[in-house]
Amino acid sequence: MRKQGLAVIVACLCMGLPNLSYAQNASHTAGSHTHESMQMPLHYRIADIDPRFNLDSQQVLELTQQAAKIWEQETGQKNFVYDPQAEFTINFVYDERQQHSKNRVENLDQLNQQQQQWENQRLQLQQVKDEIQKMTALIASKQTQLTSQFQQYNADVQRFNQLRSSSKQMADQLAQRQQELQLQSNSLKQEIAQHKQKTQQLNQAIQSLNQNNKQLVLSANQFNKNFQPRLFHKGHFNGKQIYIYEFTSKEDLRLTLAHELGHALGLEHTDDPTSIMYPVIQKQNLQKFELTKADQELVRAMN
Repeated sequence: MRKQGLAVIVACLCMGLPNLSYAQNASHTAGSHTHESMQMPLHYRIADIDPRFNLDSQQVLELTQQAAKIWEQETGQKNFVYDPQAEFTINFVYDERQQHSKNRVENLDQLNQQQQQWENQRLQLQQVKDEIQKMTALIASKQTQLTSQFQQYNADVQRFNQLRSSSKQMADQLAQRQQELQLQSNSLKQEIAQHKQKTQQLNQAIQSLNQNNKQLVLSANQFNKNFQPRLFHKGHFNGKQIYIYEFTSKEDLRLTLAHELGHALGLEHTDDPTSIMYPVIQKQNLQKFELTKADQELVRAMN
């Protein structure tokens, strides 16, 4: 038997996505804030809410009360009271800032979904690749064993011919061995053919996946180009009203409201990027809603 050549080449799985611009620097109009405290307790009401924010008055009121409570806990006083007849208002103004933020979030979600789909496919193909590599080793082992068996058979046939033996039993045994070896050889050839076909299918799938990865990289680069981090104003307190212009989540809105209510208390900005009263929303923990040491020091200095 001539040893059947087994050449299985599996394509490489690759992925390289650039870092996406997740964070948007959002300021609280540091240069034009009013820092004079209002007469406490401050009565407020929820005024205009542009319907494009997809928020109702009750949702805004609940978030505002949560934002107000964090200052009340620190000062020990009820500083903010909801009053439907109050002159002081909280207004939601929808403009290009919120639209830009909405577009960024939607595009980012789409990219994340595509990236997750790609990763799931990669893991599936990696599993198939591992199975094919195991089968490659198994087939190579079978080839080695079968080649050894053929070599032993050929040596036995040569010895039989040299002895010029007329033993019908030995001749029948050799013929039976030849038949069995040929069946094994044919079976192994079919197994190799099927294995090569699976390998070709895997390579095609990997090539398609790698092509999708290139498209993902292009999409990510385009995202970073379209949504470069920039400074824009989320909210503003002018001494008579609070205006909210942009937020990315309810947690983000709660922190923004707390920041503007802090100004209503007369608090200025801090130098701690994790604090509520820092002028840029970027490094605060939106889920762990609490005052930092810097925020607390502002309140103590006010008293």
